[in-house]
Amino acid sequence: MSGCFSRSNGERWWAIMAMIAFSVLIFNVPADDAHAAGRLTTESDARRLGLKRAWFTQVRLDPARNHVERAVLVGDRLSVLTTAGVLQEINALTGETVWTAPIGNPDYPSLGPAVSERHVALLNGSTLYVLDRADGRPVIARQVGGAPGAAPALSREHAFVPLLTGRIEGYPLGEQTLTPWYYQSFGRATVAPLATPESIVWATDSGHLYVGRVGDLGVRYRLETASEFVAPPAYHKPYVYAATLSGEVFAMHESTGARRWRYSTGFPVTRAPAALKELVFVTSEEPMLHCVDALHGAALWEAPKIAQFAALSRDRVYGVDDLGGLVVLDAKTGALLGRMPTDITTNALVNDQTDRIYLISADGMVQCLHEAGAKEPLYHKPVATPEQPVTTEEAAPSSEATATESPPDTAEETAPAEEVPEETEMPAEENPFGGETEDDNPFDF
Repeated sequence: MSGCFSRSNGERWWAIMAMIAFSVLIFNVPADDAHAAGRLTTESDARRLGLKRAWFTQVRLDPARNHVERAVLVGDRLSVLTTAGVLQEINALTGETVWTAPIGNPDYPSLGPAVSERHVALLNGSTLYVLDRADGRPVIARQVGGAPGAAPALSREHAFVPLLTGRIEGYPLGEQTLTPWYYQSFGRATVAPLATPESIVWATDSGHLYVGRVGDLGVRYRLETASEFVAPPAYHKPYVYAATLSGEVFAMHESTGARRWRYSTGFPVTRAPAALKELVFVTSEEPMLHCVDALHGAALWEAPKIAQFAALSRDRVYGVDDLGGLVVLDAKTGALLGRMPTDITTNALVNDQTDRIYLISADGMVQCLHEAGAKEPLYHKPVATPEQPVTTEEAAPSSEATATESPPDTAEETAPAEEVPEETEMPAEENPFGGETEDDNPFDF
């Protein structure tokens, strides 16, 4: 009996060790053998959907301890941040790694990245780091004035940090001052802000959305809702789009606050809308993908069981369904054209800039897909690079876009009078919401 018991235990031990060894092989499988682990889309699967894989790469991380925190596409560069604070800049056209930079303490939580044409920013613990986007060289490293509530945002001249207290601190990207200037808002700021060329937009868990100027301290207007914001706002000139936890989506003129329209999904919205020219895509927790007319706020179509928007081509919409599969929809009707299963840990980057599909797994496998024959990307927005930023003239809407979008004056006239708040011009020496003035800023580093 004793011998039989020992042999059984030994067999079990070897079986367990074999399983562990197999798991280690799976996690450390080279990129060339990734098909065996189910981490890469096969050529045959992609071909069935009329797609082709342009490239794939592996983000630098230890999958046993860390995962991808967030990826951001700006211009033709993809910035990927891991939970260990490693920032990797990837050429979005070729998959080539431009540079890799370990930032801060790997044991501290990292939030970000925020990306502009020239800089990349992240929070590691309570320290703000700003890097030169061209080569990863550090530009700024300084303590912020409290516990961060979400990832930072970047404009051309400032880095904005949301704090749990509701304070939004603005740090200049040039010469550093002892105390940053700030906005104080009602509620906790737990959603990443949005920086546009002219505004800083942020929301709080009290159901307030604020739009302030990026150059001088001052709040243009504030939107009050009955539900909190958990999804970051989106932007397509000249409108800001914001979605609440109750499922309402608002379109407002960036400068005046004139509400263009309000759309209800009927279910909570936890992901940022994707605004592309005349269309806005919103995914609700039903799950459902809503395609909305950006000019009038009318529903064009709805696609059930779609949990995430991925990309838009000339005739197709790509998304991820509730089972983790990549789906193809007809851009005009929302009808399902095809589906391809993917690894359950794979997510799609919400690409509102080009027709490229970027699939990113939790363990750092990044792959780019595009339609067969579409060698060059279809750009929905002007392209910006660290070496050649987009100018105001380049970023202006094209004549085609102007024909489908009302200019600011028209937007103000069409909005109901009671929905057009007056623009609030707050002087720089005053706190926009009362209380402490900027001279009494308690955060003196």
